[in-house]
This record gives sequence, structure tokens and C-alpha cells, in this order.
Amino acid sequence: MKSYKTLLYFLITGLFLYTNLLGMAGDGKKVSVVIVGHGAPAKDFPKLKEYFKLHDSHTPEAEEIENELRNWPRNEENDPYWAGFMKIVEIFKSKFQNFHSVHYAFNEMCAPTVGEALKKASEEKPDLILVTSIMFTPGGGHSEKDIPAAIEMFQEEHPEIKIEYAWPYSQESLADFINSHLLRFIDK
Repeated sequence: MKSYKTLLYFLITGLFLYTNLLGMAGDGKKVSVVIVGHGAPAKDFPKLKEYFKLHDSHTPEAEEIENELRNWPRNEENDPYWAGFMKIVEIFKSKFQNFHSVHYAFNEMCAPTVGEALKKASEEKPDLILVTSIMFTPGGGHSEKDIPAAIEMFQEEHPEIKIEYAWPYSQESLADFINSHLLRFIDK
């Protein structure tokens, strides 16, 4: 578990250097960030079987259970993914304080949604909102379709707000990061 958290920490830190440099443009822009994670079900959610049974049905009952799951209280024991993701967000906030604000969102199973995080970020009146995902590789439906769709829906309602989706990541940068990470284990 420790190596997983270490890998996530270094991956996020390295990949967000690009985003951090944008925030330091020096032109006085107020840049806010929304970091998007996948989301996972809380282990102690009592209607988990019902949720998975109804997940793609889009019925009112399915939406009600989805809403309950999204807003279920999270902690390290019932949702290790959530806890690890929140730690990354907190580290990012403390290391890169040049941003106007930093927010987080989830694609599914956890709150807030991308739209909710964009709304919260926009209330702070930034000049630019940068949205990025911790899902790094191309080919995933969330990063390639769901997040852009949520941004587009929000943008249609708020055309005055400048939003950029800082994705996909450079595959070369990801390969460099993985190499740097692996080199740490050679001289152990």
C-alpha cells in the first residue's frame, strides 16, 4: 500500500509541474484547478448490490441510489481510493500555493461531481479554471468523454468562464516519470 501511495504522490507531483508553471505565468492571472479522480464505492454502503444492479438503467431509483452513494461519508477504512486521492489533493494544495484555488471532483460514486467542482471554483472568480484528471493514459471513457462532456455542459451555462481541460498528458512525460520512479529502486 505504501508503494502505491508513493507512486501516486510522485506521479501527481511530476505531472502537475506543467500545470503549476501555467499558474505561475506572471501576468497576474488567477488560475484555479480542478483535479478529477475516478471514484470508488464505499465498502460499507448498504445498497451496493442494488447500485451495481441498477447502475446503467438511468431510472429514478438508480439515480436516487447513485446520489446516496455519492454522498455517503468516506474515510480511509471504507474507501481507500478516496483517502489516497484526497491526500494527493492536500499535498498538491500545500506544495503549489500559487493557484487561486484547488478543487477536486469524481467521475462517479463520490461527490462532488465535475460540474459541482466547476461551480465551486467559478464562485471564486478566477480568470481561468484548469481541469485535469489523475487518469493518465488515453483510451479511457471518463477522461476522453465524460470529463469533457461535463465541462462542455457547465461551459454552456457559463460561457463567461474560461475553462481549459489540461489533458491528455504527454506520453513521453509519463514514460520519463516512470523511469525516474523506477531508478529510485535500483540502489536500494
